[in-house]
Amino acid sequence: MHASIMHYPLHHCHSYLNHAVKNNLTGTLPPELGHLIDLADILVEQQEHLSGSLPPMMPNLTLIDSVSILFNGPDFGGEIPKSLLELPSFTYLTIKQNAGSWSLPDNVDRISPNITNLDLSTSGFRGTIPRWIYESNVVVLDLAFNEFQGPIFPEDEIIDFLPRIELLSYHGNRHLYGTLPDALGRLGGTLKVLALGNNQIGGSVPESIGNLSNLELLSLDDNAMTGTLPSSMTSMTSLRHLVLSSNSFHGSVTVLESMKNLTSVLIHSNEFSGTLPGGIFGGVSSDSSLYLDVGNNRFSGDIPTSYGNVPNLTFFGAARNNFNDNTVNNITCDNVEFTIMDCSACSCCNVCCDPSDDLSSREICDFHMDSFRLLGLECGPWWMYCNEPQTYYDVDPV
Repeated sequence: MHASIMHYPLHHCHSYLNHAVKNNLTGTLPPELGHLIDLADILVEQQEHLSGSLPPMMPNLTLIDSVSILFNGPDFGGEIPKSLLELPSFTYLTIKQNAGSWSLPDNVDRISPNITNLDLSTSGFRGTIPRWIYESNVVVLDLAFNEFQGPIFPEDEIIDFLPRIELLSYHGNRHLYGTLPDALGRLGGTLKVLALGNNQIGGSVPESIGNLSNLELLSLDDNAMTGTLPSSMTSMTSLRHLVLSSNSFHGSVTVLESMKNLTSVLIHSNEFSGTLPGGIFGGVSSDSSLYLDVGNNRFSGDIPTSYGNVPNLTFFGAARNNFNDNTVNNITCDNVEFTIMDCSACSCCNVCCDPSDDLSSREICDFHMDSFRLLGLECGPWWMYCNEPQTYYDVDPV
């Protein structure tokens, strides 16, 4: 049965508005919503036939704490009311996995100092990232897989630059450009996740990145970045996951040996050279699943024999490099769960890369990790609990 949202009775107000059942509601959310002065939380989920936008009459909702818009249809969207973002009580805004088109207001006069979560991924957000976001107190800022464009960070200095941020993800917007500012180093006291992959970021990694002493995940894959890894990265002792794939980085990767908590190193499709350091994964616990993807670079020499003794090395991808012939020993073949090497470098590998062979072999040569799913970033602030215990590959070749 179809129903229409006509109006809400005003004589008896509830603290929660929950339209989370897929029940074919049609029409728009009425402006009377702004008169429910006791309303604390709004949840609109799986309503494929709703249309219009959030009503602008929000200033009276002085108790509103959260708004969640999830899995709705293509006709429901529009600009987020600035009056909602200015309410002192407002804390959480979640707009995820929607088919419509959304946008953020260009200007917010008095952003609520209590907003902690802007979880706005995969919902067709467009336009530029407004400056007021960087002046807010958000803890979680997830704008992944939208259609934002323009500078990825403000081009001028911001004094109070995201002072409480813990998770910052702009992954998959594709049209965000610019360079990483030195101001990122000022986030060292709080930032744990920085995921900026699949955009158009250029330049090099700033030396100030070493100040991010609490960072656990750094993802810069699928951009246009260049340069070498700064020596300051040796100070990033909390880093567990490093994703630099599909850029134009070059030079050695010896700084990785100083990062004793690394469990994922995904750096395929760059121009890194030299030998692989033997101390990678030297400080991690034996119960951690480990992933090392260095394929399609310019590494040479021998594969460190220590890799054969690393417990729980789940994936080791190193095809399309210049390693010595037969450099992989039998211990490494036996102990690593899944290895992709050039056939010339690994006589004991059951599966190997021979570019001159048939199409199936060339597909093996081009396998690389789907880091976004592997690390659970599709789950936003719950990323560390969301990654499944299996290996993911990109469906598209390098």
